[in-house]
Amino acid sequence: MIFYFSGNGNSKWVAERLGAATGDTVADMMRLTDDEARAMLATARRVGLVFPIHSWDAPVPVKRFVRDVLRAPLPYTYVVCTCGDDAGKAMQRLGRLLGIDAAWSVQMPNTYVPMFDLDSDGLMADKLRAAARMTDGIARKVLARAREVSVTEGRMAWAKTYVVSPMFQKFMVSARRFHIDGDCNGCGICAKACPTANIAITPDGPRWGSKCTHCMACLHRCPRHIIEWGKSTRGRGRYDLGRALRLAGLDDKRHDLPSAE
Repeated sequence: MIFYFSGNGNSKWVAERLGAATGDTVADMMRLTDDEARAMLATARRVGLVFPIHSWDAPVPVKRFVRDVLRAPLPYTYVVCTCGDDAGKAMQRLGRLLGIDAAWSVQMPNTYVPMFDLDSDGLMADKLRAAARMTDGIARKVLARAREVSVTEGRMAWAKTYVVSPMFQKFMVSARRFHIDGDCNGCGICAKACPTANIAITPDGPRWGSKCTHCMACLHRCPRHIIEWGKSTRGRGRYDLGRALRLAGLDDKRHDLPSAE
């Protein structure tokens, strides 16, 4: 059983690639009730958790799922986190909530455009090809029930997770600065892309609620590219997983995010 949380599709792609290699069922934790997830756990031979790193920590919905659903005793349990450069001490912090037998990090293309622009096409493709190889290797280790921790923590990892991340969550992670800069046609793709169902479509365009995780899925998936976060995202690229996979020669139909094309 593999549970995943994903905003822009990177973690979903990793989870589905793992599932294809291991034969395990893959499920979006945000589309399950707690009781449905517990029923799946009852027959699981192993449990995988796949999610992106948000400011050197696990996303809030992931920690809630772990705390409320993934309770001991569990079979062999492993975690795969996707990240831009490093994960900080996110696995250490998550380990306080969940007994983990193995953990890995997989570097993926950058998507956090409030602070950085997208990677170049070449770098994006290189990262995805390396991620595919690493994910396939992780699948073999999972089948062998390997017990290891191979997570890129980066420099000043403790400070990033335990000092910077809480401040970032408090002062930056909010939907208040999202707005549209142009004419919205009410297509609803941003609402469909939001993993926490935090967006409502109104006659005046999208309206954001209080459950934002700052994944930027709404901004990236808008087909008209009119969603911005403050002024910092203006002029910066929009991430399209399907396009990135084609650049890498990994065109994979298993991701089904609404198309931005």
